[in-house]
Amino acid sequence: MPEKNYIRFIDSNYKTMFYLPDGGRIRLTLSDGERVDRVCRFIDECHTAVGNNHYHICEFAERMERNGTRYEPLDYIRDMEFYPKHFFACDETSRGPIYYIIDETETHGFAVAPKGAGKGKKYCVFEMVPDGYRSRPGAVVMWGGTLREIRPQDWGLNLAKINGITQKPKARPTHRR
Repeated sequence: MPEKNYIRFIDSNYKTMFYLPDGGRIRLTLSDGERVDRVCRFIDECHTAVGNNHYHICEFAERMERNGTRYEPLDYIRDMEFYPKHFFACDETSRGPIYYIIDETETHGFAVAPKGAGKGKKYCVFEMVPDGYRSRPGAVVMWGGTLREIRPQDWGLNLAKINGITQKPKARPTHRR
């Protein structure tokens, strides 16, 4: 079975911004506001091809910063095994199903249980608890069966990322020949 490769995008200080699946797309927003979408290919853990250009991941970050270009993912990793797991208890009597932590801010996080969650508890927003130099998941502050119920954007979470991972992807338009 072929190994799955994920491309890490960082800022110029090596802080991870996001990961992209091999063959995923990013959107570059140039300093003049023009938007350009590029397909990215995995070369190795530190190198990627963005469109037709090959970069070291830090070289790409530094070049984008110097040019005033912002970049964001258009495709997200849909393989749940990529994301950290946590067991959130739905009640006091059980441990609860596996939830995959999809997004985090300094204060809150978002998780999804694709299988086995109780009715109305497929999604949850939880508190992030400081634990030394890192944070860890704390208590659940809201449960929901739909994203509309839970409204992750109200908690400062990235709705585009959450939708991109948890919702069925839209078919890409095909070109007629």
